[in-house]
Amino acid sequence: MGHRADDGHGARARELRDQIARWRRTREKRSPMPAQLWAEAVGLARSGGTYPIARAVQVDYESLARRVAEAGAGERGGGVPAAAFVELTGAQLLGAASTPPGPVVEMADADGVRLTIRLADGAPLDVAAVVHGFRRPRA
Repeated sequence: MGHRADDGHGARARELRDQIARWRRTREKRSPMPAQLWAEAVGLARSGGTYPIARAVQVDYESLARRVAEAGAGERGGGVPAAAFVELTGAQLLGAASTPPGPVVEMADADGVRLTIRLADGAPLDVAAVVHGFRRPRA
């Protein structure tokens, strides 16, 4: 089940929506929303979900989503993206000796099928045969 703005955020979201509505009534035409209001919306969106909060406080979803992403990037050290995936082998997790260095052949097809072959130094490999076998239609 997705996040809802009323799940622990309802009162704060309504209060922020009222503050934004007051600002809209009194602002100069085409002036940007104050940073403090955006910061509060970002804080709510980070815990309550961007879409539900954007809807609850009546701000543009895309603008709020961009600010949430920018705030997250700032916390990771100036826009350095977080790693999406880190591969660890069982040997690394268990502290066993790492595999001996040698050639690695990795292939992937459009369907996401992957093949990784790790060889010991000097081990023979017919790369053409491996590629042919990998690209052969599967049943």
